[in-house]
Amino acid sequence: MYKSIVISGSIASGTTTAAKTLAEKLGLPYRSAGDVFREYALTHNIPLYAKEKIPDELEVKADKELTGLAKKGAVIDSHYAGYFNRNNKEVLKVLLTADEEIRIKRALERTHTHTETEEEFKKREEGLDKKFRKLYANENHLDPKFFDLIIDTTHTEPEEVSKKIIKKFKEEN
Repeated sequence: MYKSIVISGSIASGTTTAAKTLAEKLGLPYRSAGDVFREYALTHNIPLYAKEKIPDELEVKADKELTGLAKKGAVIDSHYAGYFNRNNKEVLKVLLTADEEIRIKRALERTHTHTETEEEFKKREEGLDKKFRKLYANENHLDPKFFDLIIDTTHTEPEEVSKKIIKKFKEEN
């Protein structure tokens, strides 16, 4: 029986949109690792793509808090959350994917949280992988083997994505 949903995926694959929608529809608390790191980057004048400048201690603390919250019941949006919960049967682990070209287009069009160039987008993606490998394990944290449900959002509307996740979440409950 699932208590929580963790949603991971590459940048601009739709994780935040899906997580917020699911939290609202299921009445679960919502948390985002990205919110923590964006706030730190803004207050310390660090470009979003400079993941290496986020203190390792902050990264580990946030990841531990989110992993603990997943044990209680929540919807969590985090690049690494699927990996951290890979052995937790009470957590539905969702991986969202999308074609790189579409993800870059989405990222460059958004203005609600930040703006970035294609080069910054690619640096940010590289930085996420390097930071994970430095702190946790030398493997791909977005490997499909860690997830219960994989959805390609390239041509899938956000409402359909949330329906698929809710269906899987309720199948087990």
